[in-house]
Amino acid sequence: MVRGHFSLAHSRNLVGNSQCPGEWPESCTIKASLPVSCIKWETFMADAIAPHHNAQFTSRARVRIPLRVKITVPYLLLAIGLAVGAAYVVMRIVFDTTDERLSNQLIETEKLSSEWMVREENRLLKTLRMLSFTEGMESAVKARDLQRLGDLAIGVAAAQGEEQVIILDKTGEVVLELHKERGVSSANYLIEKGNGTDFAALPFVKRVLAGELDEVGDKFSGVAYHDNDYYFYVSGPLRDSRQQMVGVTLVGKSLHSIVAQLREEILAQVTLYDTSGKILATTLSAPQSLPTELAEEIIAGKETSSLKRQQSGQRTFNILDLKYTELVGVWQIRNSNVIGLLGASMINNYWVTTSTLTRVQVGGLVTLLILLVFVVGVEIADRITYPLKSLVVASSQVASGNLNVRLPTGGNDEVAYLTETFNIMVANLNQSRLDLIRAYDETITGWATMLDQRDHDTEGHTRRVTELTLEVTRQFNLSEEEIVQVRRGALLHDIGKMSVPDQILKKPGKLTSEELVIMRQHPKVAHDVLYPIEYLRPALDIPYSHHERWDGSGYPRGLKEEEIPLAARIFSVVDVWDAMTSDRPYRPAMDPQEVIDYLFQQRGIMFDPQVVEIFWDVISKTHPDLARPICPPDTDNLEGIHEPCSRD
Repeated sequence: MVRGHFSLAHSRNLVGNSQCPGEWPESCTIKASLPVSCIKWETFMADAIAPHHNAQFTSRARVRIPLRVKITVPYLLLAIGLAVGAAYVVMRIVFDTTDERLSNQLIETEKLSSEWMVREENRLLKTLRMLSFTEGMESAVKARDLQRLGDLAIGVAAAQGEEQVIILDKTGEVVLELHKERGVSSANYLIEKGNGTDFAALPFVKRVLAGELDEVGDKFSGVAYHDNDYYFYVSGPLRDSRQQMVGVTLVGKSLHSIVAQLREEILAQVTLYDTSGKILATTLSAPQSLPTELAEEIIAGKETSSLKRQQSGQRTFNILDLKYTELVGVWQIRNSNVIGLLGASMINNYWVTTSTLTRVQVGGLVTLLILLVFVVGVEIADRITYPLKSLVVASSQVASGNLNVRLPTGGNDEVAYLTETFNIMVANLNQSRLDLIRAYDETITGWATMLDQRDHDTEGHTRRVTELTLEVTRQFNLSEEEIVQVRRGALLHDIGKMSVPDQILKKPGKLTSEELVIMRQHPKVAHDVLYPIEYLRPALDIPYSHHERWDGSGYPRGLKEEEIPLAARIFSVVDVWDAMTSDRPYRPAMDPQEVIDYLFQQRGIMFDPQVVEIFWDVISKTHPDLARPICPPDTDNLEGIHEPCSRD
């Protein structure tokens, strides 16, 4: 494994290949006498892309059989089968008389209603306990801090969806009245200090204030008229840490809300009466009060058998020419006290209960129909979604950056049209990407040309070092994508010298210390110029780090050994080779043998020893007359320290 690393900081771009004169499109040829090693263009081309980058892609697919027809026709036939089956079921529902079915349904509904009311009372009790155990509640009551009480109570009330919370002090005076704003869907609560209702006079509140207990505890329930509506309240004591009562908490819900929710739960009309038969709340449009005698009879017979109780609590009445049957039962709270009556009513002709035989038949038919729908649906879905699954997979590949995707086409419906359109879209995207990258690379080439034209003494330097750097880089088994970044970095290695004045850059003699400081700023300038360009950010290794030295004495960051990016380590060797074997204003070109000796002598000092070895393998092929210096192993076994080399 070759030592070193190569950074690709952000984007993954097109990959490069070996030198390929004649295979690079004309638009990517490097101008102004800077022909560099091309990157094999065919590597980047998608199979579906036409040779010319301006080619237009058009679709020949046409929809002949709409997808809608393929889906709706089978399910239309299935719907006909379902309708025939439903008609058969309806014809079989002739058992049991209507009165029996209605009576059974009302009994079940009345039972469900009672159970729901018990659950609702328990829910209100849960909220009451949460309020009682809320930290800071008792101290706020003692201090009569309305704002603090409101803040504490609103959180619990909103979380539980409560309509009203009343808090009294231990004398029965209202400290806080919190009620949900009517007609608003969101949990908006109004905070008041009481609006005139004497809660302390209510029987169930009196029992709490008196500290009474019954068989189920110290909490009591009841109905009271408040705020232009009847409310069902649960009440309980609010105690401090010493279990001393400091007040009373009431949690209430309007009876209109209760009957509305109960109506949705049991699918029957609901009416709540007081013990005298007066209507408190109902879902009926034109309700009729319960006769007092009937109300008293129902309450008196609450301990009798269920059959007699149901017979005595049943009545019929008409509303808008519709005949209703109502079953009325007692409304009891958790301590078995009767606080009213609860009636559930239905239209006589709407409710039926199928016989056991009919239930079995309906269940069997429904099961068969469900299986049929499932089998047919799966088959149709598989046929329709198979090409769509391929589109989903291909779309994921495109989203991850693979624009060489192409799906097989076929068929004459919308999916086939979509598949071909998808192929065209991806091909056009790929072509646009290639055109854009080609334009980017031409821009980089232009920058390199401008740099060489500024200093005619180094003209051709960029071309030479780029070609040689790519040759050496390919010996390190880097990916084609990484080689592309090496090429770009090599072209732009001296971009930072644009900030160096001509009198310093072209000075024939030795630079002063001040001039040297300015000259050594060009790698940092290159970083500052190129880093904001995300496309060129992965190519920064060479422009920013090619003056770092293996022993850490380089600039601008003083990196050492493998802290220096591999691309920069390779380029620094190539750059020194080209600079020393070329004429410069301050000296003539050196003999290549002297330069190769120098490179080997600087192994472990200025250069990565392994890079120098690989560089020798490359350069010896083009300079067969060069002799390889003999460099003995490290005498002190310290990596990076070598004895001077001699030639064999």
